[in-house]
Amino acid sequence: MKFEKTLATYFEKIKGYSEAQFLQQPDENSWSLGQVYVHTILANDHFFLKQADMCLNKQETERGRSKNKGGKLIFLIKGFPKMKFKMPKSTNVPPRQPENIESIRVKLECSAALAKAIEQQLESYDKDEKTKHPAFGYLNAKEWYLMSEMHFRHHLRQLKQIEKKISA
Repeated sequence: MKFEKTLATYFEKIKGYSEAQFLQQPDENSWSLGQVYVHTILANDHFFLKQADMCLNKQETERGRSKNKGGKLIFLIKGFPKMKFKMPKSTNVPPRQPENIESIRVKLECSAALAKAIEQQLESYDKDEKTKHPAFGYLNAKEWYLMSEMHFRHHLRQLKQIEKKISA
């Protein structure tokens, strides 16, 4: 599936970074490559796929709710627009620097396994069991899963920008 291809890009990219490049911030207001990896892994494991799991297990879900205009647009274009998004103040904390590349590679493998486990459960999901995304309205398990892949793909653009600035 598309998710595997997107994660394969992350695995391939990480092989080409030195430890110094991985931790280098282009400037004081920018994230390092490592921080982007930390952010995407945490968002995948503890937000997107956690919500998908809640929908699959009918935990704290709502029925009869739908995406808002922004949510409908994201799924219509099958990705995030090429723009920066502002995080809600409650979650707008820069990700920590990772210990090293190897620790992130291992976490990325675990994150990929979690995505695969959720994907395998989507054959029998209830499209009406939904939880609320703070910006896009109510999403079901499959939509949360797809949103996670879109989020990883969105941050590939950020990785490319950082690579150019640090000449990775």
